[in-house]
Amino acid sequence: MFNSDRIVSAFFLLIIFGLVLFSCKTNDKSDESKVKTINVNNLTLSPVIHDTLSSDQIKSIEKIQTAFSEVNGSTLEETITNFKKDQHRDNEIAIWLAMANAYEKFTAKHTLVDIKKKKEAYGLILMRSMVNEGDAKAKSHLKLLTDKEVSEIFSYYNLAAKPITVEKR
Repeated sequence: MFNSDRIVSAFFLLIIFGLVLFSCKTNDKSDESKVKTINVNNLTLSPVIHDTLSSDQIKSIEKIQTAFSEVNGSTLEETITNFKKDQHRDNEIAIWLAMANAYEKFTAKHTLVDIKKKKEAYGLILMRSMVNEGDAKAKSHLKLLTDKEVSEIFSYYNLAAKPITVEKR
């Protein structure tokens, strides 16, 4: 015979499991409807959340800052501080490392590309990190990169688009 306590426990576990599955199920349309474009001038930077970073995190941030130094005017100290403001800094570091990798592959192959084209490539990669390829291309208002170069850049960046999350305060 079954123990009634075990039956009740099993029943509650099934309910909890069902609720977890149901709550984790996402509707792609509802997620897309939550994504809005916001003017960056209307944003306020968050305060520093993490006082310290690990040595591995610092090494990764140094690689990111070095990769983008000619197209992003942030100093290493500013870049480190910006990552200290990220709630999920390891996820952000991973995204920026993938972006740096894509940028470095493109610029290594195209060594004679001028700074304006490099900045356009950087902007395209940054946009691609937040939206799909079609939207990234459309929103980047490209003037210098060819369709072939855009496709090449997209081939180097293979993470899913992850929009920046903004919190109202």
